[in-house]
Amino acid sequence: MKRKAAAALALLMTVSMLAGCGSDGGDKGKKSDGKTTLTFWCHQNEPWVKSYEAMAEKFEKEHPEYTVEVQDYPYDVYNDKIQTAITSDTAGPDIIAVWGGMAPNFIGTDALSEVPEDLAKELDKDYMAPTVGSYKKNGKYYGVPMEYNLEYGGMIVNKKLFHEKGVAYPTTWEELRDVSKSVSVKNGDIVEMKGFEMFDTDSLICNYLAMILQTGGQYLEEDDSVNFATPEGVAAMEEILSMIKNGECDLTHLTDGDYCFNDVYQDKGYMASVGSWAIGEGTDTYELEYGTDFEYVRVPQYGDQMSFASETGWGLIVPENGKNKDAAWEFISFFSEPENLVEHNIACSQLPPRKSLLTNETYIEKMPHVEFLLDILPNGQWMGPYNTSDMREVLNQTFLNLCQEENPDVEGALKEASQKITSECKYGYSAE
Repeated sequence: MKRKAAAALALLMTVSMLAGCGSDGGDKGKKSDGKTTLTFWCHQNEPWVKSYEAMAEKFEKEHPEYTVEVQDYPYDVYNDKIQTAITSDTAGPDIIAVWGGMAPNFIGTDALSEVPEDLAKELDKDYMAPTVGSYKKNGKYYGVPMEYNLEYGGMIVNKKLFHEKGVAYPTTWEELRDVSKSVSVKNGDIVEMKGFEMFDTDSLICNYLAMILQTGGQYLEEDDSVNFATPEGVAAMEEILSMIKNGECDLTHLTDGDYCFNDVYQDKGYMASVGSWAIGEGTDTYELEYGTDFEYVRVPQYGDQMSFASETGWGLIVPENGKNKDAAWEFISFFSEPENLVEHNIACSQLPPRKSLLTNETYIEKMPHVEFLLDILPNGQWMGPYNTSDMREVLNQTFLNLCQEENPDVEGALKEASQKITSECKYGYSAE
């Protein structure tokens, strides 16, 4: 994700002073001009910050009694700043943009304001299940999603390499494996040209869970415990292990924390599974031309039924210690209106969280390269009541260990991983 390089230190110092000094509870955040000032925190991502600022300006025009100040911070310090702010005795920001995977850390401390009833009804009615999962505690909502986070379903393909090789993009799983084997080049232990890649910290777990679900399996038990050691789970793991053993790709990105799509953009790979957000990396970071150098296409389905698991993406929360909670929720309600939310989703190359936006003509016109993903979004399930960052670390390490063994005990390793995830990564409260 792109980050602003300028003024990071100054911003940190400024907000630190604001959080420490703030006005007392009596003025409710009002300036001398009588307007109520709402402080909006977000992480540094240039298109996103610009969109937040545009929405703040739009809100101010329709609600002249408010001023919204957007303040952005480097992602590597952002979550710690949120934790400090929401647990402080002194009121900090009024509105916070938060990654859904981190939201339970804040919800579990009872430090967030509950979503108002009218907005909660909208979440129940019009938002797809994976988008709201992490924002619930004991059946109540403590955050509002801004996107549908999806790391499965699409892949970046190197159009030039496919053209030079004279092969078409694969449309079935069998074709995908055949093409991957035929185009990959291995020199000793080094894979010099990658075929199909899905082995980085985001892609592995999302593709693996989809493979289980698409073959009629399920990894979540009725009590929400995890069980990968099912026939479907074992078969899927053996399938992806074969990609490494065949030399179609390697473990480089799973160990160095980088993304597989970088190989495709650097002419070192043909295909890489990733969310649609990576398109911008190709056009902006690598200065490549979409449609000429690369394209974003559907990942061929592994099983007979379209199904996948998704973790909750970015959303907005309101601290319980905020001075202007009612006004903050008024802004979030405004932001969440379909005509406003779709503007933000387009500006940030996000998938929409609301069912009613799946057929939105403006979105489809502006985002034609992800239209095929809109068709599958209703088929997704929430990944589950787990710290998904910790969950993926356990699965990734299990996979790395299996790759090092000559005759691995796949079922045994998956049983051990399932038990570890269930005991160490599960929420300490009920989402329902």
